[in-house]
Amino acid sequence: MVRRNTHFLLASVVLASAQTGEIYRFDDQLKSAAITAPAAAQTATLAPLVTWKSFTQDTTWQLVRGRIGIRAGEMIVQGEGSSPVILAPKELVVDWSRYQTIRIRMMAEAGSQIGIRIGDYELNEKLAPRGEYQVYSFDVGLNMPTYGRPLAIMPTDSVNGLVSISSIELLPRRLRFAEPAGRQNIGKREEYRNTLYAAAPSSLAFDLAVPPAGGRLTFGLGVIDQPVTFRVSVGRPSQTLYSKALADPQQWEDADVDLAAYAGRTIRVVFQTESAARGAVGLWANPLLTQPGPNRRPNVLIYMVDTLRASHTGVYGYNRQTTPFLNKLAGEGIVFEDCQAQATWTKPSVASMMTSLYSFTHGISMDTDTIPKGATTLAQQMRAAGYVTASAIANPFAGRVTGLERGFDYLMEYPVVQRQRTEAADRGTDSAALNRVVFPWLERHWREPFLLYVHSTDPHAPYRPPSEFEKKYANPAETAAFNREYGQMRELRQYGGGAVVGRQDLVAKGVNPDQWIRQVIGRYDGEIEHNDRSFEALIGKLADLRILENTLVVFVSDHGEEFLDHGWTGHGHSLYDELTHSVWLMWNRKLLPAPRRIKEPVQLIDVMPTLLELTGIRPEGIMQGVSVVPLIKGLALNRKQPVMSSRFRYPNVRPSGFVPENQTGTIARIDAQWKLISRDQAQQAGLPEVELFDRRADPSETKTLAAQHPELVKRQLAEINQWIEAQKQIRLHLGAAGKSALDPQTLDRLRSLGYIGGKVAPAR
Repeated sequence: MVRRNTHFLLASVVLASAQTGEIYRFDDQLKSAAITAPAAAQTATLAPLVTWKSFTQDTTWQLVRGRIGIRAGEMIVQGEGSSPVILAPKELVVDWSRYQTIRIRMMAEAGSQIGIRIGDYELNEKLAPRGEYQVYSFDVGLNMPTYGRPLAIMPTDSVNGLVSISSIELLPRRLRFAEPAGRQNIGKREEYRNTLYAAAPSSLAFDLAVPPAGGRLTFGLGVIDQPVTFRVSVGRPSQTLYSKALADPQQWEDADVDLAAYAGRTIRVVFQTESAARGAVGLWANPLLTQPGPNRRPNVLIYMVDTLRASHTGVYGYNRQTTPFLNKLAGEGIVFEDCQAQATWTKPSVASMMTSLYSFTHGISMDTDTIPKGATTLAQQMRAAGYVTASAIANPFAGRVTGLERGFDYLMEYPVVQRQRTEAADRGTDSAALNRVVFPWLERHWREPFLLYVHSTDPHAPYRPPSEFEKKYANPAETAAFNREYGQMRELRQYGGGAVVGRQDLVAKGVNPDQWIRQVIGRYDGEIEHNDRSFEALIGKLADLRILENTLVVFVSDHGEEFLDHGWTGHGHSLYDELTHSVWLMWNRKLLPAPRRIKEPVQLIDVMPTLLELTGIRPEGIMQGVSVVPLIKGLALNRKQPVMSSRFRYPNVRPSGFVPENQTGTIARIDAQWKLISRDQAQQAGLPEVELFDRRADPSETKTLAAQHPELVKRQLAEINQWIEAQKQIRLHLGAAGKSALDPQTLDRLRSLGYIGGKVAPAR
């Protein structure tokens, strides 16, 4: 056993509490704890070993193609004019990122290779000589969660050769803990939390000053692969305040302990683990001490609606009542009439908002790119200031595959939301499912000052609102035909946001463009109103918990959507206003008592510095946006960096003959009157090198005035070139963007949202 006995002084405890405001984080103070735990470094399996052998006639392995039988405890598989395929039992539902190897012992009488398939991820090996038994090992190599993907085995590529399988094994990965106790971010079924891990038996002792008004311990519990009993005790001699035995490695268990009886005292709090199993490890997730009573600092709710076009909301003048609740909130809050996104698809746009870096600067251009190492996120800064931070997202691009897990105590990735979604009730939307995830979290954490980021994708393609909203805006009798046509369009031309097609593509498919766009808009508007209702329910939940008045509500969209405005559909492919114009409004009666509509151009990278100022947090790191609090107060804004949007060149995006803009990099400079669009490979793309629009006279950007204003174009191009050189220097400080793996389940979700090509589940 190792013992590290470093005790808190009362002064240091008080200082730590003051630094974090209303909460005390035990994981941040681990170095000062007294730790008792086994000295040896621990390893733990991430999942149970799964084995099939001694097969019987009632085996639950499923035949997909060929013939199957049992002989002498072995499973006999043979092709019938095509190579055989078997599927794992339906009850096998695992997270493949928790498994290291699939091992198959078998003999084949013919063929050249054996293969396995997990979802759309496939591995193959060369077969041993005919008639020889051999163990085939496949390293799974899936590092991102892939929960529930089916396992298929193609034991031979022979169309009629016989195969005899004696065993199939799934060998779990092992998680290595470098120390007896430490900190690590760990996920269970795509819900990730910061944890204090400790090998059992263990004790983590903290000397703690309980506030005069009392306090409450909140924490989560988790195990890796062995049962663990958790205890929380207080005092000397110790008194057990909480005890729980936990065995399920797939779930988090949440708990809290009231310390009111110890108000105003300095006590020793001990987190203990015990287990009869050797090598067991217990996880204490986000252990906190919170103070009772109303929070002195405001909570922050950021509600992001993916692909919400500003001009399709009543807040921005739409003639349909798609956003009745948002309209009401806007009437009492701050509306930025001219907010511009830094990119026109989710991954770089949300990354810009959460880091306050231009899209051009953080450099995210591909599906696997992540934010630079030197970037600092809003969640990191608010967590360091004493906020509990949580993210619930329905789009993978707003999570770990973009590096946006940084700073979040709780990250509920998109599969957590999808498990709450039902096809019959929700159809293609997820905002109601998000509420089913977020409401329980709020019920557990409403006492803590929090940053909560919620990301819905309701208005995103493929435009399938729930029945009630479809009937209001579209003709349900046209739904089946529309879904078929939309599927054809997706397969024709697709990237970044569903079917990106032009009028000529629709005509070539025998589809009336005007009628089709009418159907798209109707369904899109129905999804917006459904999202508005879900957002209203979330605000209602805050009111029910009596924390709404102390919550700064921030409503944003990451980009818009095009409906043939400039010849195309979808998003991500250009920098015209229908895609760059984003929604941004804020509400809080105490912080923002005077409603105001602000006409001056702002941008999504301004969100982060604005929230930091409103919550009294000193900014850290590189931020390229500015706080717009002066505008809220009716003062002038000193903006040193221009409002800019950009997109990178995508010359290899399939299929060929795609939208011309993919052949060029594009940058847009935007001010109150003018928008200049500059393309670096314009000739190759067959597009104008420069377009200049008078935003006041031509808000839809239909007529370029570049030829009429050559001096203005020259000055603004020079400014863009200077800006580009400055961004290159900033990149040197930030470091390169990273890369993330895209597992099959993530690929499926991105495919369903229209970001990548390939087959999707049929719409209903």
